[in-house]
Amino acid sequence: MPILMSGMMLAAAGCGQAAVPAAESQSPQSQTTESTEGSSQSAAQQDASAEAAASAENGQEATYLGVENYGAEETNKDHKADFRYRFQIGTDEVVLSVDNGTKDENGEYDYPIQNLLKENYTYRITTEGDRVVSVEEAEQKAPDFAPVVAGTPGEKTLENFLKTAMMPVGNTLYIYGGGWDWQDVGSAIQTRTLGVSPDWVRFFNEQNENYTYKSKDGDEANMDPAHSYYPYGGDNEYYYAGLDCSGYLGWVIYNTFETRSGEDGYVGGSTGFAKKLADYGWGTWTQKISVPDGTEQNVMKPGDIMSMNGHVWISLGTCSDRSVVIAHCTPSASRTGQPGGGVQIGAIGADETCEAYRLAEKYMSTYYPEWYKRYEVSLKDPQAYFKFEGEKAGRFTWDVSGQGEGLTDPAGVQNMQPEDVLKQIFGE
Repeated sequence: MPILMSGMMLAAAGCGQAAVPAAESQSPQSQTTESTEGSSQSAAQQDASAEAAASAENGQEATYLGVENYGAEETNKDHKADFRYRFQIGTDEVVLSVDNGTKDENGEYDYPIQNLLKENYTYRITTEGDRVVSVEEAEQKAPDFAPVVAGTPGEKTLENFLKTAMMPVGNTLYIYGGGWDWQDVGSAIQTRTLGVSPDWVRFFNEQNENYTYKSKDGDEANMDPAHSYYPYGGDNEYYYAGLDCSGYLGWVIYNTFETRSGEDGYVGGSTGFAKKLADYGWGTWTQKISVPDGTEQNVMKPGDIMSMNGHVWISLGTCSDRSVVIAHCTPSASRTGQPGGGVQIGAIGADETCEAYRLAEKYMSTYYPEWYKRYEVSLKDPQAYFKFEGEKAGRFTWDVSGQGEGLTDPAGVQNMQPEDVLKQIFGE
């Protein structure tokens, strides 16, 4: 079975996906061999594991291949403390345990090593017996990438917030749980780091229009947990490869407010995300919002953040025809019908003749041509995108008065029309 080259393997294989034909983009877990598909190792494998692990005690180079028996029913989040992990050491594939770190007051491990491991990346590992106790990612060449629009970390203005929101657009794919940590409880390293993660760019470059975040053709009949990027078992194996909606918002907030990497992150549940920002004292939150109808109450201003049940998005403003231009991370269908998508400028409106769709198509096709080859502009139904229930969802609006701890708006972006907002942040 062909092996998907990614991450650290790019240094040897070159950019792209030379080992897999373009029409056959598939999960790194597709390289699982017969010898590791079962629940136990043969005696020969155990001997090889022991020998390879011993040689790694002082720091052996190893390529991480993934969780053993990934996708199996028993390989789920309830058993994550007992997972075993596949590595390539020299010519041998070995299965090792990994140190789970320390427990918190609730008895949950912090999994520091698992939060560094990425499939097909190469590491220098140290073991004690058959247990990995430390890993260090091998040095590699970063992908050739510069964002079309770049924000400035720590510049707390509404314009900079929207510029920052554009940085992962067109180069970061949708991963369910992307941007959350491995144990799926908080921010991943990537969403607590300044700048667009090279991991996201590499993953985007390795994929094509046939990428699917879950099941081929979006059909659950094609469900294949062993070869899917979707965390069917609830273990967040591909946390590093892309973003989901709340991972995207968490990264944007971090890169707007923080000035160095490694601080506490902002990733949290999508439904309550907007309310959480109001709780920080950064603005106001309301549930008195519905489809834009010409009244001031229902106008989505540039920078507003809307939490629905299970999704969160950023407004770039309401057009004169009451359609809304948005930025969000969503698994939209590709031009070949595969649910993949990712961070993009999209539209909320009645149909493709609306002003928001026209603007979204203009900017995605002009500034993100590689993305546009794979994906049409995502058009969302107003009734669906302003519908919510419960006590958590709603709209957040930034307090730009300068009296609070949120953002200021010296450029007056909050009162601009979407067309002018886009011209401003793209420097037109």
